[in-house]
Amino acid sequence: MLGLDSTELLLLVCAALLIGFSKSGITGASLPAVAMIAYSFDGKTASGIMLTMLIAADIPAIIKYGRYIRFAEMVRLLPPAIIGIVIGALAGRSLNDAHFKLLMGIIVLGCLVLIIYGQVFKKPLKAPDSKVFHYATGIISGFSSMVGNAAGPVFNVYLLSMSLDKYRFLGTTAWFFFTINLIKVPFHVFMWKTITLSSLQYALVMLPVILAGAFIGIYLVKKIDDKYFKAIVAIMTAIAAVNLML
Repeated sequence: MLGLDSTELLLLVCAALLIGFSKSGITGASLPAVAMIAYSFDGKTASGIMLTMLIAADIPAIIKYGRYIRFAEMVRLLPPAIIGIVIGALAGRSLNDAHFKLLMGIIVLGCLVLIIYGQVFKKPLKAPDSKVFHYATGIISGFSSMVGNAAGPVFNVYLLSMSLDKYRFLGTTAWFFFTINLIKVPFHVFMWKTITLSSLQYALVMLPVILAGAFIGIYLVKKIDDKYFKAIVAIMTAIAAVNLML
């Protein structure tokens, strides 16, 4: 199916579930999907396929949480995030696939460190209230999103430092990533040429799985013990990131 063997297809299905599940508020759940998709495709192609799947998963997240957006926080980070996207697009164009996967792995591991910090010390990192920090966060978020589709934990740490309530956190995250994901599309189509009619078929076929993951996440987000889930995600992410870097 889709020109994939059974292992590759299973990993793609698992990635689609995790992508949908992550949009329901389970922080970091989509990070292992980066490496799962990269297992079956070269690094840049995997990034394009995952982007289309992320956009599909953003829509139910916006429907569920979008009305809670903290517009000021999104607007503050959006301009530097666009700068980061452009830098990532230019850097990615000059990297071969081995270097691209290595960079993806490093970014994913860096995001994993942020998740582990929050779990070990039971508190978010406190962000300084300065323009330099806001711009740096935006640029890093845009760059890591463009190169590795792995900006979630960086942005989450920033929002946690703003002391937003749960639903404002989820609503702002949903709109921010939907916006920058759409901004990334032209770079994938025209510069990297990683989103084509052929690559879109993977997202279209996986759409029911993505939606299933989103609805499962919405149902389970209040029932699952978050610390155990995040421990599993951290282990899966570490293994996946190391595999990317080998």
